[in-house]
Amino acid sequence: MTKQIDKIRKAKYKASRLRGNSIRQGLRDAGYTEASASHSSGLGVVKCSEQELMDEIRASDISIEWVLNRLQTELAATDAKASDRIRIVELLGKYLKMFNDNNIQQAIVNINDTIDALKHRSTVDATTSQSKG
Repeated sequence: MTKQIDKIRKAKYKASRLRGNSIRQGLRDAGYTEASASHSSGLGVVKCSEQELMDEIRASDISIEWVLNRLQTELAATDAKASDRIRIVELLGKYLKMFNDNNIQQAIVNINDTIDALKHRSTVDATTSQSKG
C-alpha cells in the first residue's frame, strides 16, 4: 500500500521550490525533519511535486526569447556581481553552442597557429639581430 502525500506539505514544498530553494530546503520548509530532507530522493512528495512544477513551467508563457531577454537584462544590471555576469555569459555561450567540440578544436588550432607564428618570428628576429652584429 502506497503512502498518501500530505497536500499541505506538498503545497509548502512547491512554494519553497518556486522561491528558488533547493530540494532539501523545500522539504525543511514543508515541515520534514532534517533527516528526511537529507534523504529526499525517495520521497513521494519530491517526485510528484517536481513533475507538477515542470508541467506548470512547460505550460507557462516562458519562452526562449523571454529567458534570453532576462539574461541580457541581468547582464546589463549595474548591481550584478562579477560571478553573476560570468555565469550569464556562460549560459548565453551555451545557448549559442559556442562550446561544442568543433569550436573548441578550431580554437586550439588557432592558438597553435599563433604559437607557431610567434616562434617563427622570434627565430627570424634572432637570426636578423645576429647577422647585424
